[in-house]
Amino acid sequence: MAMTDSCKRLAVGGDKLDRLTDLPINVIHQIQDHMSIEDAAKMSVLSREWRYVWVSNPKLAFGAQFYKKRKLSTTTDVISTIVSQHHGVIKKFHSIIHSSQHSVVDEWMLLLSGNGLTDLTLHNLTNSKAPYRLPSCVYGVELERLVLWNCIFRPPCSFRGFHKLKRLNLKQVSFELDISTASLWMPNLERLNFMQCSGLRHLNIYAPELLLLTFYGCGTDALKPGPFMDCVKLESAGVSFQEEVSQNRQDKAVKLTNLLSSWPNISFLLLDRLLLLVLKWMGFPRASAD
Repeated sequence: MAMTDSCKRLAVGGDKLDRLTDLPINVIHQIQDHMSIEDAAKMSVLSREWRYVWVSNPKLAFGAQFYKKRKLSTTTDVISTIVSQHHGVIKKFHSIIHSSQHSVVDEWMLLLSGNGLTDLTLHNLTNSKAPYRLPSCVYGVELERLVLWNCIFRPPCSFRGFHKLKRLNLKQVSFELDISTASLWMPNLERLNFMQCSGLRHLNIYAPELLLLTFYGCGTDALKPGPFMDCVKLESAGVSFQEEVSQNRQDKAVKLTNLLSSWPNISFLLLDRLLLLVLKWMGFPRASAD
């Protein structure tokens, strides 16, 4: 039965509503996590207690279904209202964004950055063409999970890395770095994924706890031996340059073989055909592109 019907039943079923209200607030928040934003908001009108539950939920997710049902201008106003009227911490914020929203998204980020945020996902629609520039306030947040799509990563010169970050997932992200921000220290990072990113030539991420690493379509200069040779705990890696590697083939092969020899705990390795050809050319054991 639809969730809206459940809300109607709660409105007339006082005993059931009381029993739900008596649950610990974290349990009620978990129930709301499985509901749409609309249904969770409708439940807030049932009582004063339920209104507090609604405005204090630490997890806010605005996905495709949320945007599909209303105009872009309306979604912007709704999210702005929810964020500005929220009580307590907001640990998780996931949202699709559009280029016309970027200035408003900056305001959301400013509010969220001082509100206990640990999990941030921003999917900037690629058909909007304009990438979203992550504001400086976000770089000071103690994030544990960060997912960015079609964004610009240009940290302030004081930024040295997300020290609590465990997962970093980047797609079509452009890095704009200078000497002071090129080397990032992420001591707790366990999963790192790059897909079709640019500007990685000078990036050095030091992540001694890294367990999973993937590079897809980021160019042959993206995967440098230096910082990743220290990832001795790495268990799974996937590399696909998606471009010709004929130029400087020997240099690229040496870099790759050095990396492989520095990962003693690797148990799963996925390479594209071009890399396998390079390894075969170098005489690497069991390398085959067939």
